[in-house]
Amino acid sequence: MAAALELYRTFGVGGTTLKNVSDASEVPLGNLYYYFKTRSQLVLAVLDECEHELQTLLKRLSGLSPVAWLDAYFEWLLTDPAAAARFGCPFGALALELRALSDPAADRAAETVETYFRAVCVQTVALGLPLTFADDLFTAVQGSYTVARVRGDAAFFQASIQRLRDRTMQTIGAV
Repeated sequence: MAAALELYRTFGVGGTTLKNVSDASEVPLGNLYYYFKTRSQLVLAVLDECEHELQTLLKRLSGLSPVAWLDAYFEWLLTDPAAAARFGCPFGALALELRALSDPAADRAAETVETYFRAVCVQTVALGLPLTFADDLFTAVQGSYTVARVRGDAAFFQASIQRLRDRTMQTIGAV
């Protein structure tokens, strides 16, 4: 799953074959076909992995106050700017590609992005901020991912997210 996910994030679903996954994971192609008869089955398994990544993050942040949650969220965003510049959003990039390919799994990927977005909404609303704040914050984060990926610029992503963090913390009075 890790190899497939990295290949999808690097080359896209359309640019990744089961043979590529076999080679990258060092799993014989026949064994891969045993578990995943079609590319669609592999895509769904990768989406399960994405959902697991998101749930792991949300579980780690659960129980924090909304201010601490948002700060930890920004810390997570800043964990690996190089990966952000290389892959884009770990959830949104795959969802966007599946939608562009009219892949049947696109709705499933969109659900993961929606879960991610709702988590940000819950925290901002808990702080008494309007939903539009969550909209703007989430859109700015996604824009930072997109521009960093287009430019291949980890420093841009890091600086952009840090500015968002600073402005958010200032807005909520946590500075």
